[in-house]
Amino acid sequence: MFGPVGTLQRTYYYSKETRHGHYPLDERLGLVGRYTPALVEEMVRAAADRPYREAAAEFSRAHHFDVSPDTLQDIVEKMRAEATKFTWLSDLGPKEDAKRIMDIVYVLVDGTGLPFRRRSLKGVRGKNGRAKTREAKVGVIFVGGVDSDGRPFRLSDTTTYVATTHRWGKFMKLLRAEFDRRFGRHPRKIVFISDGGKWITSVRNNEFPDSTFILDFFHAAEHLEPVLELMGLKKGTKAWKQKFRYYAKRMRQGKVLSVIASAEKACPKSTKMRKALKYFSDNEKLGRMAYDKFEAEGLFIGSGVVESGCKTVLGARLKQSGMFWSLRGAKGMIPLRTLEKSGRLDEFFNWRLRNLRQVICTKVA
Repeated sequence: MFGPVGTLQRTYYYSKETRHGHYPLDERLGLVGRYTPALVEEMVRAAADRPYREAAAEFSRAHHFDVSPDTLQDIVEKMRAEATKFTWLSDLGPKEDAKRIMDIVYVLVDGTGLPFRRRSLKGVRGKNGRAKTREAKVGVIFVGGVDSDGRPFRLSDTTTYVATTHRWGKFMKLLRAEFDRRFGRHPRKIVFISDGGKWITSVRNNEFPDSTFILDFFHAAEHLEPVLELMGLKKGTKAWKQKFRYYAKRMRQGKVLSVIASAEKACPKSTKMRKALKYFSDNEKLGRMAYDKFEAEGLFIGSGVVESGCKTVLGARLKQSGMFWSLRGAKGMIPLRTLEKSGRLDEFFNWRLRNLRQVICTKVA
């Protein structure tokens, strides 16, 4: 499993038309490069958890089998196609709701910037010209509940993640595939929480149109800051803090219109104020800010789970100091990382070996 086996002679087939070759015996054995499935699994687990240099050192120490950081990186990139295909599969066996329909299922979406090498940022727009990061879109799905006191909670071991660097159209199909993989029947209530970004709203409208759309309360509260500045309040002062807390409390009570009216009254002729308040009026009209109603129903009103996912699933592995990724490298790591944090790596490795049969090699005299 770990030791050297010497030279194994086998037939290699090469197509001049496709410029692609393969070893049929290697495929029958499930090898990746020259490594066995068991060894590849251990390598991937190490690489998905920490930087390649640290992972290689820890792997070599633990298994008494020396591998280099470049070897781990090469293995991850070679696993990219299979890992990506697996995350797109929506029919992998019995569904979670096989016995009963789920009451509340949450779908949360956000984006986070990842550091890429300059050549991988071509065509990516930046806020001030040259982009320094490329956006990865992250989706989280979990089953929720309401306790005896009417407070929402997240059921343990029900959180799964998907992520991609592709555009929102492909991302929403990936998110829907994960939803369909888990649930065969429509839950009694689907709750979609986000910061209300345009592409995120398109994901919701296309794939979860009948969901309850909640504008993340904390993102909404952040939009109060320019409103207060236009009212002449300086951030950090006592007056600013008091007014911020007052407006945030009124919003949470479902009195968004009163906040809008109060701000308009303070600056009745300000075009900038009307533009700043449009964010609140538009979302209030669409019913996304009825926080008093949502909390009375025992629903979450914040998107903290997906924001945490951006940090723990992607950020903790792909945004460490000094890291700059190639597009190929990131596309190899992201699906493996989401599978690991979703508790699905075992399922993935069992799936990739599903068609293998034992191969007996005999030495011919």
